[in-house]
Amino acid sequence: MALILGKGVTLQDALNQHEGWANLEPRDRRFSRRLITMVLRHHGEARAILAAQMTKPLPRRDRKAEAILIMAVVELIWAESDSHAAVDQAVKLMRNMGFRHLTGLANGVLRNIDRRRDAIKTMPQNAMLNAPSWLRGALTRDWGDAADGIMTSLLMPPPLDLRPKDDAEGWAKRLDGTATPHGSIRLNDGMVPTLEGYDDGAWWVQDAAASLPALMLGDVQGLTVIDCCAAPGGKTAQLCAAGATVIALDQSAPRMKTLSENMTRLGLSPDIVVADGMTWQPETLVDAVLVDAPCSATGTIRRRPDILSHRDAPDLAMLNRLQRGLLEQAATWLKPGGVLIYATCSILKEEGEAIVKNPPASLAPVTITESDAPGFRLTPSDDAGIRIMPDALQLDSTPNIPQGNDGFFIAKFKKI
Repeated sequence: MALILGKGVTLQDALNQHEGWANLEPRDRRFSRRLITMVLRHHGEARAILAAQMTKPLPRRDRKAEAILIMAVVELIWAESDSHAAVDQAVKLMRNMGFRHLTGLANGVLRNIDRRRDAIKTMPQNAMLNAPSWLRGALTRDWGDAADGIMTSLLMPPPLDLRPKDDAEGWAKRLDGTATPHGSIRLNDGMVPTLEGYDDGAWWVQDAAASLPALMLGDVQGLTVIDCCAAPGGKTAQLCAAGATVIALDQSAPRMKTLSENMTRLGLSPDIVVADGMTWQPETLVDAVLVDAPCSATGTIRRRPDILSHRDAPDLAMLNRLQRGLLEQAATWLKPGGVLIYATCSILKEEGEAIVKNPPASLAPVTITESDAPGFRLTPSDDAGIRIMPDALQLDSTPNIPQGNDGFFIAKFKKI
């Protein structure tokens, strides 16, 4: 936790660096990851609760001790763990980590918080406390009074969304999930490799909103489609399953290795190309292009809460150059009348509306309507395109299934 909260190391990198992680049983790894992600979602609020109980903050040299206290507060308030176990384990961990001089403080502070547990839970929550300053500023600038609600939606635990090749209703029944109106399957949770249909390649994991860009290309049966920035392959799989001849393009060889492995499991055969989309050209013009451009990934915080620990803002200037460059280059790959989808899993207007405000002259905007995204509440953007906000998918008939989705910006164009 100290690596993530203190140094901004990604969750997966931090786990890979931990010597004991690989030795844990799958069930224990799953529990540990669940607790860590809960801490990442609520670390700012936990700090505020601690601050109210302490006369002064811990010095920077005790960063690991602070991480232990934050984890214990999250267990008490949000995980609803057994109070005695949470406090005792925190004190024991303090002692084992070399903070014996702080065990009395930890015990007293955490027991005070436990005594006020019910009152704390009824206090108004401030989701923005969990966001770094750069993200708070960006959300407020872009969305004004709606920013707090957006941040609250981004902190919701994610569901497990699957995309089947076909028969979503049938697979939803088999997996005890819910079929969404646009053809995905939503589960509350699950160990993916153990689920029915995994070994047979009947479905793949893909957030419900992440499946929309490919759907918005329309009927691709018999068409040649370039999936730019394709790895790890969810959209490539969608397009192949829909009957398209797919060129999966990405400049990352390791990520394309993962895509290739995924396609092998699914029994799909795209043309895999490892190249830089900013300079690559197809041998012939194609019918459609999907550009899921690299971005800040701020729309995926539900699944990647470690983004909340990044104190430094992403290099948006660099990302914007890449996003504009890919849009301009992709326009040259299309036949006249061909369709292009530009998408980012970002909640920031700088990576969506601002990029398509002045599209290449050869591209004409196409209006996206609710019928293009069944089940989703669309938010029109300032210019071309639409917003899929993090609370856009609400499955009202299934209260036990998690709601919401990744945040996306999507714009559609036709080649003139």
